Amino acid sequence: MRIGLDARTLFAPNRRGIGKSLLRLYQELAAARPDWQVIAYHRTPPESSSKSSAGLISAWPADLPDNFTPRYIEMPGDRFDAWTQLRLPTAAKMDRVDLLHCPANVCPRWMPVPTLVTIHDLIPLDMPQGRPSQELKRFEQSIEAACTKAAGVVCPSQYTRDRLVSDHGLRPERGSVVPWGLTLGEHTIDIARVDEIVRRYGIDRSYLLHFGAAEERKNTRGVIEAWAMVRKRYRKPWRLLIVGLDKPTRDEMTRLAAALGVTRDLRLAGFVPENDLPQILGSASMLIYPSLSEGFGLPIIEAFATATAVITSDTTSLPEVTGGDLSDGGAALLVPPGRATALANAITSLMKDPMRRAELTTRGTKRLQNYDWRRSTEHFAQICKATAKLRSGRTAAA
Repeated sequence: MRIGLDARTLFAPNRRGIGKSLLRLYQELAAARPDWQVIAYHRTPPESSSKSSAGLISAWPADLPDNFTPRYIEMPGDRFDAWTQLRLPTAAKMDRVDLLHCPANVCPRWMPVPTLVTIHDLIPLDMPQGRPSQELKRFEQSIEAACTKAAGVVCPSQYTRDRLVSDHGLRPERGSVVPWGLTLGEHTIDIARVDEIVRRYGIDRSYLLHFGAAEERKNTRGVIEAWAMVRKRYRKPWRLLIVGLDKPTRDEMTRLAAALGVTRDLRLAGFVPENDLPQILGSASMLIYPSLSEGFGLPIIEAFATATAVITSDTTSLPEVTGGDLSDGGAALLVPPGRATALANAITSLMKDPMRRAELTTRGTKRLQNYDWRRSTEHFAQICKATAKLRSGRTAAA
């Protein structure tokens, strides 16, 4: 099998959830199918390069699988998304790949080789506020192309797959669910480093953790507002640590915290180095993750893996990942993400009840068994084999 991969998220300087999960999927795939080859198309200018029959070969990140052949391709004067729409499918056709995998919500409308598209979420359509109109148009076109022309579509959650079927015309037999697994990699909690790392983030007592962002859907403002609603006598022995903020967002949230009177009980920080993440998450008593919309919810299963209690939203894919609310046998407390009072009440209840936190962590550990990369990778490999046999999306739908 020879796969062409849109690998731009793998070459990003700071990988987010999609890039981390894509890397783990292909690492597992390389182990399970060592004879398969992957041409990794990207746009990161090579630091050092040499000519070959395949074009420019870039010095690739050290963690890419051995069966990867990175290929730097570019579209000078790129307009109208020409790299995705023309350069990528042309390269795949010229390289005679068996399958082109577009793993990050976007795909070309022209598909000269069997194309498998991963649609993680429909967030740009559900929350278009503040997004450039051209970006939204391209996203809509990609969703339409994936649902009507691609040989197959993969989603990390049943929620997203069902939305594509009900709202965008995806034929059910062409949509598959391949859930993500744990992406903390080989990093484990290093007890010897915990105190030093926690002190570095200004934490001197038990704390709650929130992965913040400038994006409205991450609900960072709502988390701070809920924190201010927690009674001071309950808040006093705790800290709220919010990480992942760029400087403008950190400045904005600092002003909000001051206005709400919670500056002393709050710590705001930038991005956490990958090696620090297990310690930061594993030392937290709770993960506060009231996102407004998610296609999966990777931090939740990372919290399960580090025995951290989870409070998250009762919407989109998140109840699917947790298995429901604690009261229904699930592994998290679920709250309406737009109600700061409900979130404040959930936080207070776990602060006051260590036995309830322990029950959540026990259930989270059990729930983690549903997210096994080897099982997901084997399913993905079977999908790739079936998709490669199809000449086009019209063949798949016939």
